[in-house]
Amino acid sequence: MLDTSAARALMADSLGFHIIFALLGVGLPLVILLIEQLGLRRKDPLILDHAKRLSQATVILVVAGVASGTIISIQMSLMWGKLIEFGGPILGLAFGWEGYAFMLEAVFLAFYVSTWGKIRGWKHWLLGIPVAIGSFGSALSITLGNAWMQNPGKLTIVDGVVQSNNPLAELFSKTAFFMVSHSVAGYYLATMLCVLGVYALYTLKFKPVGKDKQAVRQIMFRLSATAVFFLGVTAALGHFQTQYLAESEPRKFAAIELNGKTRSNAPYIIGGEWREDGTVAGGIRIPNLLSIMTANRPSAEVKGLQDFPRDTWPMLFVNRLFELKMLLIAIISSISVLFTVLHYKGFKERFRAWRYKKPFLLALLPLGPITIVIIELGWMVAEFGRQPFVVNGYMRTQDAFSGRIGTWGYIFPMLFLLLFAVTIAALFLLFKKQGKSKPAKDLL
Repeated sequence: MLDTSAARALMADSLGFHIIFALLGVGLPLVILLIEQLGLRRKDPLILDHAKRLSQATVILVVAGVASGTIISIQMSLMWGKLIEFGGPILGLAFGWEGYAFMLEAVFLAFYVSTWGKIRGWKHWLLGIPVAIGSFGSALSITLGNAWMQNPGKLTIVDGVVQSNNPLAELFSKTAFFMVSHSVAGYYLATMLCVLGVYALYTLKFKPVGKDKQAVRQIMFRLSATAVFFLGVTAALGHFQTQYLAESEPRKFAAIELNGKTRSNAPYIIGGEWREDGTVAGGIRIPNLLSIMTANRPSAEVKGLQDFPRDTWPMLFVNRLFELKMLLIAIISSISVLFTVLHYKGFKERFRAWRYKKPFLLALLPLGPITIVIIELGWMVAEFGRQPFVVNGYMRTQDAFSGRIGTWGYIFPMLFLLLFAVTIAALFLLFKKQGKSKPAKDLL
């Protein structure tokens, strides 16, 4: 059991680092396409120069993502061999696709970055589309495998190995649709807000004037407006995913909402403390809201934890993680929506001017990191909520573990810390070297 706990902690540490590189690697190709499209449409070489710099940063982050992904693949083979053996016919297909998707992204990213000023205009922009498709494909493939582990459906198992005549149907489930769409939209949102924060810092530090100021503000508005769009998309997907989760994984849903017993007219509880008799003490209760959320009517029945064996309950602190996630979402939503709305020309100029005042720019700085924390919390809710199973309902986590963790286990956290430090240093040197934007007419 000690080794299993250590393996869980080690995997959580590795994935927590990897997802930062991965989500930026997924989101940046779309950001670059948006900025380059803006520059081409306005025939502004300064905006194109910003797109070029971001494409160079993308190379650094993709390399870091490959390195961190390689570390995780080594960990999978060393620690979770029984899981790979059990779900190989399904998981192997998803992981194999990830390799092809990365190859597509890497090849076209190399073409894209190396052809600035050589292939110009919309022809160069078109080279970025396969990069965005490949990065999306990588996220799709890995998330499909995870979605199958979350909700595998009915399995046929022969000699401890899953058998399937149609692995595609196993992977492309309704669970997969919600997990892929919700997570990828979140990656795009986080990247938009991260880059928006970089431009807020750029504005605070360099105080651009003239054409550079105009270019930066156009980019910031494009990023914030797109971020608000993805806020709406993730909110809508989150609502429908919640309803589906209550139906498909009621055990996890009950843990997330601290719903102890099956009942209709179930209240939504904010805060409160779980008691051993299956009730929640304290907290803010909104009558009927949980039933309305799950089935759009107050009389809907919501299953509780007491319907499931006690030894299959997830870790109940997922409720705290989920509530923290929702609080942070409210914070980033209010700031990013307000920044975008203040660009509306119908407002008086003194109100519109607030968006580029120092206090507002400072408020923009942490939005990206906060959104990354939100994504981390979302994955923690998903993974802890699935426990004690690694393949929900079929294989417990302790049964998926293979091998032992000795002193070599400390190598992986140190490698991730080193990789993180080197990546930050490389990005810092890249932007420090280039400094303020200068006209680059050869990019048009």
